[in-house]
Amino acid sequence: MIKIQGIDHVAFNVRDLDKSLEFYTKVIGLKVTEREPSKPGIEYFLDCGPSLLGIIQAKDVSHSHVFANEGLGANHFSFRVHSNDFEAMIAHLEAHRTKIEFAKKRPKSWSLYFFDIDGNKLEATAWPLEDGLPEVKRVKEIYDSKTQSWKTY
Repeated sequence: MIKIQGIDHVAFNVRDLDKSLEFYTKVIGLKVTEREPSKPGIEYFLDCGPSLLGIIQAKDVSHSHVFANEGLGANHFSFRVHSNDFEAMIAHLEAHRTKIEFAKKRPKSWSLYFFDIDGNKLEATAWPLEDGLPEVKRVKEIYDSKTQSWKTY
C-alpha cells in the first residue's frame, strides 16, 4: 500500500489574481514559494507550512463554485495556527474587514471560519491541547463578531 505523506497543495481559481495575491500575502501572511515556479498573471503558489496553496486566475468569472457550506463539492480548507495566535488572527482579519462567519473554542480544537475576497470559505484551526495550553485556557466559547466578544456555550 502506498503511504500518503500529507496534503501537497490546495489550488483554486480566483477572480482577480493580483488582489487575491495581496489578500493571501498581506492579510493571511503567506509568501510566494520558491519551491514551485509561479507564473504572474496566471498562477501563484504560496508556502503554507509543508503544503502549498495555489491561486489561479479564473478564465471564466461568469460561473463560480466557491468553497461553501451547502451543496456538493468543496466546503472549506483550513490553515493551522498556534493557539496563542488564534485571537490575534481574529483581530487581524477584522482590521482588514474580512468577513468572519464564526469562531468557536472547544477543549481540543478551535475553529475560525472566514471568507476570502472571492467568497471562498476558509478556516484557521488551533489545537490548544497539542500547543500546550493549560486546561484553564481550553474552554468552550463562541465568538460574536458583532460585539467582538466571546460567550461561554
